[in-house]
Amino acid sequence: MNVRHTLICFFFLSLKDGSPIDIYLQTEGGDIGVYCYSPSSGNTSFFCKNECQGKGDLLIETSNDTAQSGRYGIEHETLIANTSVAVSISQLTKSDSGRYRCGLNKSLSSYSYSDFEIIVVDALLARNPPEVKTFYKTPGDSVIVSCFFSLSGSRKYFCKEDCEDKDILVQTTNVRAQRDRYGIRYVGGSVSGGYLYVNISSLTRSDSGLYRCALNTSFSPDPYQEFRVVVTDAETYGVLLYLVVTLLIIVIISVLALTIICIQRKCKPNGETTGTTQLPIY
Repeated sequence: MNVRHTLICFFFLSLKDGSPIDIYLQTEGGDIGVYCYSPSSGNTSFFCKNECQGKGDLLIETSNDTAQSGRYGIEHETLIANTSVAVSISQLTKSDSGRYRCGLNKSLSSYSYSDFEIIVVDALLARNPPEVKTFYKTPGDSVIVSCFFSLSGSRKYFCKEDCEDKDILVQTTNVRAQRDRYGIRYVGGSVSGGYLYVNISSLTRSDSGLYRCALNTSFSPDPYQEFRVVVTDAETYGVLLYLVVTLLIIVIISVLALTIICIQRKCKPNGETTGTTQLPIY
C-alpha cells in the first residue's frame, strides 16, 4: 500500500506547556500520517513508539523505499534540501495514543529523527453554538472528547448535567489535571484558540448523562461544548439495536406496500370496476 495515499495530517497543535513535540489529532477508526524531515541522509528508515527502547516499541525498520507492517506504513524519499520519512497508521484505536519517533539510521543524533504525539479521541466538538453529540458505551469502556475553543481561558473545567459547583468533575488552571477517573488536558492551537481534552475511564452505568467541557474567560457566559454519554450493557444495547432495525424494516416495507397500492390504483383504466357486472344502458 502506498503510504502517500493515506498520508493525511489532521489537526496540528503546539503545546502550551512548551513541549517541543508536535501533536496530531484523529478520531477512533480513522487513518493518520506524519512527515518526519531530516537534513541527514541514510539508507535505513524506522518508525517506533515512545523512544524505541522498550520491547515491542519498534513498529517498522526497513532499507526499502516503502514498507508495510499490519496497520503501520513507512515511505522514504530523498528530496533536494532534505530527506523525508512518511509514516502512517490506519484504523486507529485509543491504545494508539502516545508518543512516536520516526527517522533515519536510528542514530542518537537529534537530526536523524523526529518525535511527535498522537491523540485518538471519540470525537472533536467544535460547533458554535454547541451541538450535543451522544456516545453509546458499555461498562468498562472509556470516552475521550476534544473540545475546540477559539478563545483561551485561565481555568478549564469538566462538569456534568447543570454544571453547578457540586457537578464539577475536575478543573485546573494548569495544562492538565486528573481526579479519580476524570481527566482534563489543554493544548493550544498552532495559530489561535486551543483544544480541551476531557476523558472518563472505566465507565459505569451511573456515568450516563450530559457533560460539558468549558473555559472560564473574561466573557460571559463561558464558552463550552456538550456531549451525552449513554452506558448500557452489551446485551441491552444489542436488544435495542435489534428493535430499532426491526422497526425500521417494518416502516420501509409499509411505505413500499402503500406506494405499490397507490400506483396500482392510479394505473386502472377509466370506468373499470371490481366485483360487479356493469350492464349497458339503452
